[in-house]
Amino acid sequence: MGTPDQGGGAASPSSTPEIRIYGHSPIIYWWPIWAYGFVCAALTYVQGVPLMLPASPKPILVHPSAWVGLSFTLLLLLVIVATSVRARGLNALLLMALLAGAGVATYLVMNTPGLWVTPPNLLLHMNLAFYLMISSILFLVWFVIVFIVDRLSYLRVRGTQVERVQLFGSALGRAPESWSVLHIRLARYSDDLIAHKILALGFLGLGTSDIDAKLSIFGGGHEQFRVENVWKASTPLKAVQSAMGQKATVVI
Repeated sequence: MGTPDQGGGAASPSSTPEIRIYGHSPIIYWWPIWAYGFVCAALTYVQGVPLMLPASPKPILVHPSAWVGLSFTLLLLLVIVATSVRARGLNALLLMALLAGAGVATYLVMNTPGLWVTPPNLLLHMNLAFYLMISSILFLVWFVIVFIVDRLSYLRVRGTQVERVQLFGSALGRAPESWSVLHIRLARYSDDLIAHKILALGFLGLGTSDIDAKLSIFGGGHEQFRVENVWKASTPLKAVQSAMGQKATVVI
């Protein structure tokens, strides 16, 4: 996430606004798994049938349709692939072709015309406890990382001062990287089809982006780095453009 923070102790003596740009780890894209897991749990709770297993002291609740478990598994695999392989440009087309080919291959190899209606050969049934446990743990991990851990590191722009802050490193005695810049160029890239556009809800006007930062430093020299998976990146980028004026080039 990226947010302009103003006021309080964060501002310089001249009341220069402080702008923070937060990057995120790929787990930010895992929210559909825990969200859909809770949906599957609700469906299983409402429509499930009790099943008594020989070694079980009590019946377990299972949804009668195998599509519930199959769809959850397919979503899990899709998110794993999408967050492990960046689908940019030609790679996006190749990834989509690969997923389509895998579906066609499954259909042909299993030779099951009814696979897409009722999957008789893919009886993936998870019980209510499975959905609740997986979704609850994943939600907790997702929340802690996205809203706590990821916010310990950020890019801070204040006046002509640019810093890469790592609060965990500061607690260990490491000072943040800091530069006084003549010019800063920030370019936003949100061309990952599945991660940026779909999983991050880019098609709804939200989405994430990667930001490339190029700094021209006082006294000579240049610095370049990338902040990945910035939520609604246009907001902090516009704030940088407004605060620094001609000293900043922002490509949105």
